Parts: sequence; structure tokens; C-alpha cells
Amino acid sequence: MARALAEMEARGYITKMNPARTEFARIAAREPIPLAHGALLIAKEEYPDLDVAHYLEHLAALGRAAQSALREAENTVERVQTLSDFLFVRTGFAGNRDNYADPRNSFLNDVLERRLGIPITLSVIYLEVGRRAGLNLFGVSFPSHFLVKAVDERGELIIDPFNGGAILDLEDISSRLKQVYGQPVELQPAMLKAVGGRHILARMLRNLKNIYASAADWPRSLAALDRILILEPRAVDDMLERAALYERLECFGAALDDFQSFLSQYANHPAADAAREAVVRLTRQVARIN
Repeated sequence: MARALAEMEARGYITKMNPARTEFARIAAREPIPLAHGALLIAKEEYPDLDVAHYLEHLAALGRAAQSALREAENTVERVQTLSDFLFVRTGFAGNRDNYADPRNSFLNDVLERRLGIPITLSVIYLEVGRRAGLNLFGVSFPSHFLVKAVDERGELIIDPFNGGAILDLEDISSRLKQVYGQPVELQPAMLKAVGGRHILARMLRNLKNIYASAADWPRSLAALDRILILEPRAVDDMLERAALYERLECFGAALDDFQSFLSQYANHPAADAAREAVVRLTRQVARIN
């Protein structure tokens, strides 16, 4: 990491270690990782002056208001419906269908201010507000479209915050799968499995990485990959992608470190031969520079 930072700084991609990154690494060492705090630290790299405590209090205030709204609900279905009404009708949160790829849809402070987001950030707000209001909620890493589920002694309800907090039945979910894959696909239990804050934050960062890569914004794409690997150090695909991106940015020493680290852990991986070729190539590049 030290070599990577030095090379990035030398090439003008960064000026110093971002304090938000240091704090992100600190909370990523915990389990469970605090979801809203982590999401706001992702945003703080884009907005260095962002007041994390202010937005945490914003969520707390929404939670208090939602708790009051839910007081008359008699069961989990009514509580979910009331929470959805509170967030998507009374408060005005909505899915940003017109500009889905806007990076602001992935920054929790922007979503709270603009009341526009994508499935995963609207789900984070649903989780954080609903939990504060007393609901037993979990994130669901459904293919291509993040969801939420509410759990009680009678079972589970699957909720779509991007579509106004609609409660989905099995027919709805199967239809979503068909849209994702372009053909009928059998619903697997793993598709509706609850996931924790670490997984949610990594998926948020992968969304950002893809947005930045599509715009050829390689330094920001690299920053997203760095934080994914802080959360999931053994994420093989992300490790290889970061190594290739370092090489693209001519940070040859950092690329060499990543490829060597990959080979030390995954010597028999299908990509190992390509990684060995990269090590030879990058070793020559580093020797030439030094």
C-alpha cells in the first residue's frame, strides 16, 4: 500500500492519504460494520468537508418520525406499508429513473438531500430508518436490483425501496429474474439471503467503480477498488482488476505488488498464468525506472 500511495502521489492522482479512507479502514475492521457511517465515509472521499455526524442525525430524526408514524400499525405488513408511505409519499424519496448512472445516486448524503437514489442507497435509507423505528430489516443482494426484507415470527416480506417500498410476491420476484437474465430462471434461496453491512458497502462501491470506469475516470475507479479490498481483502476479481488498473495508470510497482499478492494466495487460479506474465513484464518496468 505504501508503494501504491507513493506512485499515485508522484503521478498526481492523489496528494495525500484521505482522512476519510483512514476512518473507513478503521470501521471496516469491526463486525458488524456500521452501515450508515460506512456509506457516509464513501461519500466523504468525494466531499471532504462532509459532516458525517450531521447526516447520521438526519437519519436518526427520520427514524424518530417513522417510529411515531408506525405506532398505530398492528402487524408487520401494516408497519412495512406505513414505513413505505412515510418514506416514499410523505417524505418524497424516489428512484432516479431519469439519471440512474449519476454518481450522486450512490452518495448517501446526496440521496438524503435530493431524495433521489438507486435501489441500494434507497435500501440503505429504508434499513436505517426502519430499524430505528423498530422493524427487523435486512438487506437482500438480489441480482442487479438490491432489495430489503422484513422478518417476523410468521415469515419474511420482500420489499423494493426503488419502487416505492412495494411488497413483492414470488410471482413478482420471478418476473424480475426473467428481466435480469432474459429468460425464465429458477429462484434460488441464496438470491434472497440476508446480507450485512460489509457486503452492502462493497456492492455500493462496485456500482461507483463501474460508473467511473464507464466514464474512463480511472483514479476514482481505483479509489473504489481500494475500498472494496479494504472491506474484502480476498476479493479475487477486484484484486486483479486493481492490478490491471495500476498498470494502466503506469503505477508499475503497485501493479507488481498486487499481481504478486494474488499469486501468493491463488497460485492455481485460472488467471495465474496471465498474472505470472504480468509479474515478469512489470519487474522489467520497475527495474527500468529504478
